[in-house]
Amino acid sequence: MRPLAPAVDAAQAIKREVWRTQLRARRGVELVARRPPPQVATTPKDEVWSLGKARLWRYRNAQVRQGPPLVLMLGLVGDSAIFDLHPGNSWAERLVAEGFDVFLFDWGAPEAAESDHTLETYLHGYLVPALDAVRRSAGAAGVSLGSYCMGALMALLLLGSDSTLPVRNLVLFTPPCDFDYSPAFLGGYRDGRISPSDAIDETTGLVPASAMRAMFRLLQPTADLVQYVTLWEHLWRDDYMESHRAVNHWAWNHRAMAGPAFLQLTQDYVQANALVQGTARLAGKAVDLARITIPTLIVVAERDEFVPRGHSDPLEEKLGSKDLEVLRVPGGHAGALMGSVARRLTVPTVVDWLQRHAAPGQPPTPTRSTDADA
Repeated sequence: MRPLAPAVDAAQAIKREVWRTQLRARRGVELVARRPPPQVATTPKDEVWSLGKARLWRYRNAQVRQGPPLVLMLGLVGDSAIFDLHPGNSWAERLVAEGFDVFLFDWGAPEAAESDHTLETYLHGYLVPALDAVRRSAGAAGVSLGSYCMGALMALLLLGSDSTLPVRNLVLFTPPCDFDYSPAFLGGYRDGRISPSDAIDETTGLVPASAMRAMFRLLQPTADLVQYVTLWEHLWRDDYMESHRAVNHWAWNHRAMAGPAFLQLTQDYVQANALVQGTARLAGKAVDLARITIPTLIVVAERDEFVPRGHSDPLEEKLGSKDLEVLRVPGGHAGALMGSVARRLTVPTVVDWLQRHAAPGQPPTPTRSTDADA
């Protein structure tokens, strides 16, 4: 009977693949037919502060055991849902379960009324008041700050220009620093072939969201094709379908950017590499990364296509913190924060680091659980 085993195995494999193909087809039709937006950002939260387009939310947690409160933030063009993508793939969900008092800060999507906003407007006008609102809400003297990509760069500019801010711990996810390692889609700006001002819509004063998407697509022009091939391969899996839709929603849900802030980022950092050269300034004050002496964790993605690892490497020498750790994660830019590698490595390591750097004494005031909608 043993010689028949390979044939039996092959027949079972064929039947399994036929079944999966039939299921893929049915679910592909369902996916196209229903088209409701994916369920993202489902962890319960309440808005506790707002100013203009900016919003600050606090995730509900009746059993806060860790302090100081943790503020999560992204850059200006991304959707902050990356921190709460999908049940089972959510930073907010995991951190709340671990007993942290978690806040989410979002810059909001700008309109023509915000077309005059600079980096100073965003950082001093919105983020600093939001951090004060966190401390008031939590009854805490300071906060921990977790920031991703452009948000990490903005955090470095703010903390490097003002060491008196109430930030006690810092987690930098894929932080840009040395723009000599810029990805290909920024090459035209770096060498002067593209003028940054050409990206600004004269009628609104904004860099349109469509222009932002176009820039990222230059890096991966086949991304749409690849993602749909990958989706087909996994359409038979319920968990993959929902996760794929959530990730895809986040990945291409770019926002417009105020023209002055875009010019600062491209001219001062992409072109002049001001952080590495030591010429960065914010609101007239020099940005000195050695001023950042608080405990810091840097998360670097080894195969990051947007922020190559060389981008972040100088921070190990330039930051003034004596309590500095670097976590190198296999995978790409988004994989550092979501997906199987993040669940196995990034999330547990960051949680452990935050627990080791928890504030001594009493934990902060817990969030009151309510029945209101998030």
